[in-house]
Amino acid sequence: MKITGQQPPEFHGVKGGTGKDNQKTADRSGRTSETAEPPVKTSTFVMNKIKGRISAEPEVRADRVEELKAKIKSGEYQVDSQRLSKTMLEDALKEDMT
Repeated sequence: MKITGQQPPEFHGVKGGTGKDNQKTADRSGRTSETAEPPVKTSTFVMNKIKGRISAEPEVRADRVEELKAKIKSGEYQVDSQRLSKTMLEDALKEDMT
């Protein structure tokens, strides 16, 4: 059976591509490499994660900072080494889990 008069539709305003944007190229060893840019989704994900960490950081409490400076200067401030080491370990574990 012969079908005649069938032409593919014309798309006006659409530019044809060469296919080079996502084309793989091969070197002499037969390995291929992507010539396309990395996906934008990855960098967006990373930026959102960074923004989340920044917004999670507590604001500086100027009153507390001044109080501690005064205690350090007068020699009244005592470091609780047990509490400090516990907090450092907890923070390290939290960071590893995220």
